[in-house]
Amino acid sequence: MVLQGCTTKRDGRAYRIYHNTTARYNGFYYANEAMAEAEKKIIDLHEPNWDEVLPIFLDTDENSSQQVYPLMERAIEKCSKVVDRHTMNPSKRDKKPMKWPEMNKWIDDNYTVIGRSYYMKEDFVKAEEIFLFLARTLDTPDAQAWSYSWLGRIYLRTDNLIKANNMLAKASQYKDASEEARVHTDLAYAQYYIQKESFGEAVDQIKDAIKEIKKKKDRARPLFILAQCLREMGDSEAAIETFKMVAEIRTPYELEFQSKIQQAMTYERRGGNSAPIIELLEDMLDDSKNTEYFDQVFYALAEVALEDRKREDGINHLETSVYVSEGNSRQLGKSYLRLADLHMEDLHYETAQAYYDSALVHMPEDNSRKEDVTNLASNLTDLVMNLRIIEEQDSLQELCDLSDDERRRVIEGVWEDMVDDLERQKEERDAANSAAILAAGSQGVGMFWPYNGSLRVSGQQNFYDYWGDRVLEDHWRRESKIDALFSNQEEAEDSESEAAQDPYDPASLPTVDEMLSNLPCEPEEKANSLALLAEAYYMAGLDYREKLSDPENAIQTWENLLDRLDSSAFHPTATYQLFRTYLQREINENFTNPFCESCNSEYWSNQITKNYPGSEWAKLIANPDFLDEEEEAYEFERLTYEEYLARYYTRDYQSTLLDIDVLINERPENPLLCKYNLLRAQCVGGLTSYTGDRTPYFDALKEILQDCPDTEEAAFASSILRQLGVDLGSVGEAPEEEEMAANPFVFDPNKEHYFAILIPVDKGSGADVKAQASDFNNAFFESRNLRITSNLLSRTHQIVLVKAFSNLSKGMDYYTVFTGNREMLIDLNSSGLDMFVISSVNYIELFKNKDLDEYIDFFNTHYLSTKSKQEP
Repeated sequence: MVLQGCTTKRDGRAYRIYHNTTARYNGFYYANEAMAEAEKKIIDLHEPNWDEVLPIFLDTDENSSQQVYPLMERAIEKCSKVVDRHTMNPSKRDKKPMKWPEMNKWIDDNYTVIGRSYYMKEDFVKAEEIFLFLARTLDTPDAQAWSYSWLGRIYLRTDNLIKANNMLAKASQYKDASEEARVHTDLAYAQYYIQKESFGEAVDQIKDAIKEIKKKKDRARPLFILAQCLREMGDSEAAIETFKMVAEIRTPYELEFQSKIQQAMTYERRGGNSAPIIELLEDMLDDSKNTEYFDQVFYALAEVALEDRKREDGINHLETSVYVSEGNSRQLGKSYLRLADLHMEDLHYETAQAYYDSALVHMPEDNSRKEDVTNLASNLTDLVMNLRIIEEQDSLQELCDLSDDERRRVIEGVWEDMVDDLERQKEERDAANSAAILAAGSQGVGMFWPYNGSLRVSGQQNFYDYWGDRVLEDHWRRESKIDALFSNQEEAEDSESEAAQDPYDPASLPTVDEMLSNLPCEPEEKANSLALLAEAYYMAGLDYREKLSDPENAIQTWENLLDRLDSSAFHPTATYQLFRTYLQREINENFTNPFCESCNSEYWSNQITKNYPGSEWAKLIANPDFLDEEEEAYEFERLTYEEYLARYYTRDYQSTLLDIDVLINERPENPLLCKYNLLRAQCVGGLTSYTGDRTPYFDALKEILQDCPDTEEAAFASSILRQLGVDLGSVGEAPEEEEMAANPFVFDPNKEHYFAILIPVDKGSGADVKAQASDFNNAFFESRNLRITSNLLSRTHQIVLVKAFSNLSKGMDYYTVFTGNREMLIDLNSSGLDMFVISSVNYIELFKNKDLDEYIDFFNTHYLSTKSKQEP
């Protein structure tokens, strides 16, 4: 019987029972188990965006499709075997005229599972092929409805809305299909309308589907989406009532929670009453199971407060939302962004910039505002940088205006505040450490340290206290990366690395004298500070007007520049910008202010013509087309120059030279004057090539070096003269610049410096030198917290560094004391080892090029003036 039942070519009651039973309880059952497991994975991996209308169906995405791939392969394999082995196909002669049991009853179900599996794998071509086959071969209303509705979903996923509509329209025709098939069709049609943003039609389809759904819990998600669609339509009252219905259904808690939150997000002041919503949200704050959702509750309270025009309460709720956040990055980004927008509306640019930067950290890439917020944050960053320069330089200038005693008292107060701040930070750290140890509890007491919670936490804290916050990487004590060799935190240390300095120790702060020495009180330093201040004022004004469309703040900033400083390189431009800004407002806004003498473009145009007559800005005011005319003149000169150049290439040297001389005499302000001079010199060179006397050619090229310094033409002339072996001497100072450029080392006395001792490899490891230097530091420079490191510089030399000195002066002081010691360091100073001071930048360069002799010459020239190389 069993053997005979295996055939698919014969028909009979026993055959049908056997194939139907095997098809259902063998392949189909296990394939459905795999499908259920895959759907659970999709649900677990899905991160809903509650701010947008949820999708009707939880489909796979790029991440989840990979996760369910093996399960779908298993389902396809099981169902394919069923189709191959249990599809009965008897001949017409053998086919029995019986209605029960139905032939091939479960084959179409297996095909459906195969199609769904391909759909979940995002292999839409094969899924389409399966459901088209089912639509052509099955004629029952239920099968047709399922096939066409699945085809509609396939076309929705591929954004083919025309085909999707056609398939769903066919599916909806089968009114005799099962309730499940009709619900699936209605929901698929609702998804079609949602993708088209036709929310009214989507509401109708969802309502039709909900009528057919028997179980309350299965209605929850469609009801929630229905409420969202009603809100999109502008019917907030109906949306709130629908969200309430969702909250009353037994659903997964997150959906219940969101249905309450969305009531607040849907609330509108007109025709609404916020009291019940606020009461609902406050009750949620009292519920301990909502602790991890408090950030969302406070955000919802903020939206209600803002809708009720309680701006301050709204901002406070948003700040609380940020404070209580427990890792919900999406919500944190929303709160930061809302705060940034509010402060931007209030023109609190510095605060807004900080919040926009924070929002970008947590904003998902698919956020529609990502690009706009990035640009806005960048613009605000530029503005804030300029505002901080203004604040800093103003403060420094105020300090410099004080007497020496007053200045010292202020700096001492600042230093004490810095010490108090360090103490506060240390107390906060200690409190956090204690809390961490307490949180670890007694778990694993007496066990090996990885399993002993409190011991592991305290050990980690001790490590940070001793070594500092190191990057977790291999061989962290033998760091060999070039960049790390030169910082104070990560040293190129040997196995005897020293402890990191306690960042909370007041000794890590600059001293009062150091802070005083950094004030720009000397005439040259003050001039540089004022120049920096003027530039920051001007650029801040441009940021306000051009990047933030805030002409009022731009005007105020430029006026502050003119009032704050007597003169600067930016005064003429700022005055012209004030003229332009007022003129633009007068044209675009019909702006007038009869009570303010300077609040009009005429006033500032008079200031320009009065204070800067003959300037480019004065010309622009007198003739707005000045720049256009200047461009036309430049274009004319360019065409003339190209004509003369073409004649030069035809070796018409004589006439070209004469015409250039006439042009230079007639138009000495020519914008292409240097190019004409070079072309003239080349014509002279062409003529002298016939006579053999090159002196006029050399003189013509040297004139270019003098008349057109720092130009491409001067560089070209200098290059020709060198190729011809002409000694340039001091002409144009080009040789000196080239010589300086050829030297890889840079003299910068303000950079951080190190004291270095070179030790040949054949003279040992350098441990004795380090020990002597360490003893010397303990005796003479203990308060400096100097550090000693060593590293192999080249195959022939190793280097011992004493670091770090904030500038050249302090480094040379140490050099003088060290090399002059004839007691403690008598052996070291008489050993003949090379010792020098080197900046952090030059040390990097030295480590790269290994040219010890060149640096020692550089040190002797720039650090020891004209002294010869010292032998310590």
